[in-house]
Amino acid sequence: MTDNSGEAAKDFSSEPTASAYRIYPTSDRRQLTPEDEAYNQRVEQLFDSVQPGLPIDADPSEIRREPHAFSELIEKAIKKLKLNVNPVLDELAGAWPKILPPALAKVTRPERWDGGVLYVGVTSSTQLFEVRRLHLRTIEEAVRKAVGERVRHVRLIVAAVPRMGK
Repeated sequence: MTDNSGEAAKDFSSEPTASAYRIYPTSDRRQLTPEDEAYNQRVEQLFDSVQPGLPIDADPSEIRREPHAFSELIEKAIKKLKLNVNPVLDELAGAWPKILPPALAKVTRPERWDGGVLYVGVTSSTQLFEVRRLHLRTIEEAVRKAVGERVRHVRLIVAAVPRMGK
């Protein structure tokens, strides 16, 4: 029997095994991460409790992974690849919630450093207008106090700003 794509339809007569759910090393990724090892442990626990003859969910809650924000994954990849490493930007990003008032730190974030110019991301264009009009001086003073005169200008841009305090 074939489906519309011309591929053979899956045979549902055989029962799935733990090996169908486990993560194995591949040529691209030769070693499993600790997260992968923990996932494989949960797969084993799931299949230890499976009752023969009953169906298994395609995405069992016992082995479902926690969701991660895409921005976090990108930041991890950039750090791992050591792309765009900038000590001033890293220093500011770590201190951002401490050097600015909480309401301002929630809607802004240091995004980019380019030769003495700090680009600060703001959540929306309306927020950008408000921050530029009312809080730009506060940001400039706080940044200069934190990293010194290495910052010549602060420019505001619209960028996604993740929530702080996860």
